[in-house]
Amino acid sequence: MYTDLFLALLNRRNARGHPLLSAMLYSFCPTAARWWLAGADPTPPFDPVWKSLEDLSTGGTLLEFLTQYGFEKILDAVQSYIREVEEYRKQYSFPAPELMPAFRGGKIPMSRRYGSQNAINHLGGDWSNLFIYVRTWAFLAQDWRIAMQIERSCSLKAEKVCLTLTGMHLPVQFDTWTWQVPVGHVTETKIGSLVSHGEQDQLRFSLLRRCTTLGKQPWPNTPVIFALDRDTGAAKDFDQLLANRDLEKMVGHLSTLAKTGPHPPLIALRQPSTCTQCGYQQLCFTRNYISQHALKDL
Repeated sequence: MYTDLFLALLNRRNARGHPLLSAMLYSFCPTAARWWLAGADPTPPFDPVWKSLEDLSTGGTLLEFLTQYGFEKILDAVQSYIREVEEYRKQYSFPAPELMPAFRGGKIPMSRRYGSQNAINHLGGDWSNLFIYVRTWAFLAQDWRIAMQIERSCSLKAEKVCLTLTGMHLPVQFDTWTWQVPVGHVTETKIGSLVSHGEQDQLRFSLLRRCTTLGKQPWPNTPVIFALDRDTGAAKDFDQLLANRDLEKMVGHLSTLAKTGPHPPLIALRQPSTCTQCGYQQLCFTRNYISQHALKDL
């Protein structure tokens, strides 16, 4: 999911039509860029991984949040799921074996869901989100931390950073996940951005590599950017393919295309499963077919 991008679009401190956001959105899908520049706000789908990290970063516990949301009647099922994943991981040496079809955990019988509708509404109204939320908190966050060589004493923090390029006076606020890691007598900032299937969005990550703090206090050291795989728990350094000298030119070209077109629904044509994660899905589809509004530039 591109939750961070859609949150940036909804952030009223970010100007609609800002070249950085226009370029990133056009790179994601030209049709989505057209909707945004035409004045339509996205409706991001619920992201259980993002929600779990938001709650985790507050310093509370998983038990506290599940109880707060109203899941106290099925806490035993959640605890059983965590134990099952732990045991399954002991049996297999490869990452995230619980994703294999053979793993049978993470299910709540229909009979036990009765009376918990208000609780699951806190997690997008979909019962599958409950175990994604729990798995992110109990396992993925720890997998990322270990891969990034971060001690348990370093807590996760939700932090907005500023994206900018030379010649742009107005920055873009962008949501990230950060850790402040002591290294000797200095502090190293590690920034994580979520990805799916290990694919690193070159434009988003290249801009994050140049990010600055939201306040006047600069980073103590240049941040290290990691791609956090929301499925496997892998955390990998950003492998930049776009040369720094070409970044301004690329943003300029893409932002111009976002304004002038064409705006084909490339995501729907290339990888339609991604459309279910897009904040403009309802504007692009009519009865599960690509709408004529989305196709008008073709």
